[in-house]
Amino acid sequence: MTAPSSTLASIDALASEGITILSSLENLLNQELIVLKARDIDAIRNINTEKQALLRQFDQNNQARAELLIAAGLPVSKDGLSLLLAQSQNQALTRQFSAHWSDLETVLKKTMDANQRNEQIVMRSSQNLDKLLAVLRGQKPSNSLYTAKGAKGNYTGQSHIGKA
Repeated sequence: MTAPSSTLASIDALASEGITILSSLENLLNQELIVLKARDIDAIRNINTEKQALLRQFDQNNQARAELLIAAGLPVSKDGLSLLLAQSQNQALTRQFSAHWSDLETVLKKTMDANQRNEQIVMRSSQNLDKLLAVLRGQKPSNSLYTAKGAKGNYTGQSHIGKA
């Protein structure tokens, strides 16, 4: 079992690194919003590749924090962090970690909100494209029902309720 202060210092460094990674991801999501609106497929692909790399980095960061908590004999949860803070004798490090952890949570929330915003834009674009394709194919909206999985199905040939 390692000393609580050294574990806390290591987790604090990882939290600081996590803030940097998530800030980069948030900036990338803001760039993605612009290219989604412009419908620039090549830029979307490039951003997607960069997002995957940042998400892998953040996953590794999370795993490293979890391994440190496990090595300290603490649960990998917020309770584990609270126990680690309680065990630490270094008050300055405890305050610094608390500030970094709060910043990490804030940046994570902002990043998740930006991702959800972009997801909604992609979904709306997909729905609009589906409607345009239906018009081009000559399908009537009333002929589309939902499948068991919630996806739209085309039931043009089935006109009575027993087959729906």
